[in-house]
Amino acid sequence: MNKKILCFVGYLSQLSWLKYVTEGVNQQETKLLKNNFGSSETTCNITYNFEQYLNLIPKHKKKIDESFLQWFIGFTEGDGSFIVSKNKVYFDITQNLNDIKILYYIKKELGFGKVLIRSEPHRNVGVFYVSSRENFLRLITIFNGNLTTNYKKEQFSNWLNTYNKQYTSNILFKDKLVKPSLTTPWISGFCDAEGCFNGRVKSCITSKLRKAPHLTFSVSQKELYIIKILREVFLGVRCEDLKNIKYDKSWNGWVFHCSSFTKIKIIRNYFSIHRLKTKKSLAFKKWCRIHDLVLNKEHLTIEGLNKIDLLTKDINKFTIS
Repeated sequence: MNKKILCFVGYLSQLSWLKYVTEGVNQQETKLLKNNFGSSETTCNITYNFEQYLNLIPKHKKKIDESFLQWFIGFTEGDGSFIVSKNKVYFDITQNLNDIKILYYIKKELGFGKVLIRSEPHRNVGVFYVSSRENFLRLITIFNGNLTTNYKKEQFSNWLNTYNKQYTSNILFKDKLVKPSLTTPWISGFCDAEGCFNGRVKSCITSKLRKAPHLTFSVSQKELYIIKILREVFLGVRCEDLKNIKYDKSWNGWVFHCSSFTKIKIIRNYFSIHRLKTKKSLAFKKWCRIHDLVLNKEHLTIEGLNKIDLLTKDINKFTIS
């Protein structure tokens, strides 16, 4: 490829880059896009790459917030959809109206997209959606090579292939997975979509009061791979057995769960740093309050147990995904 073209790409302004991409892709531009977005390869990343998105951020956004983008990717892998219909691409995230504020938050942080209320058979829902070629391209630079789940990676690959046909483009799919860790907000975003904090006071024959508090953190997903990864991250368990994992045949999916008051400390520390952004953050705060009461041994008194029982009822108000 001509070196002058490569230099030109490096110095394109945000506005001219958008115009350059959206006005049509000829043969020479196709080669440029191949070089710019990389070749297709299967690897496992430990870091995210948002360099291409930096060239495409809306002009009223002065900089990108990588922490938000990592959370956004996790949330999308839980609740987002890369939709292909009638050979056209669409993108949306659907939420219960009780949590519609999170959609406006996403719109504000990204600087593009729209939010609407849609009627469904048994409920109304909020929908964040993206339209136009330039905004689809922005999404591509956010997600391509930065996904974590195999299911969403395959969905995105099909979506990108349709985008290329729809807009006569030739952006190559980056066949990579980013492994989640305690140092990034991806898990926080994913758990805002798929996580659950529960508490209850249950019968316990070993307790003098015959009752004891029970806290559970769980994540549900049909893909066993990511469930095992989350178990590894939080509990340090790397094995082929299903310890702390259960299969739910009612929806053909898997659940990672943890109820150990000792191991819950790691989970609590993570979400205290990488904060939840949906109403599940309210459940988490009350969940932590119960954990504190137990650590302070207040659960050994009737007054303490009654206090915990009330908190568990509050927690369960915010467990709907």
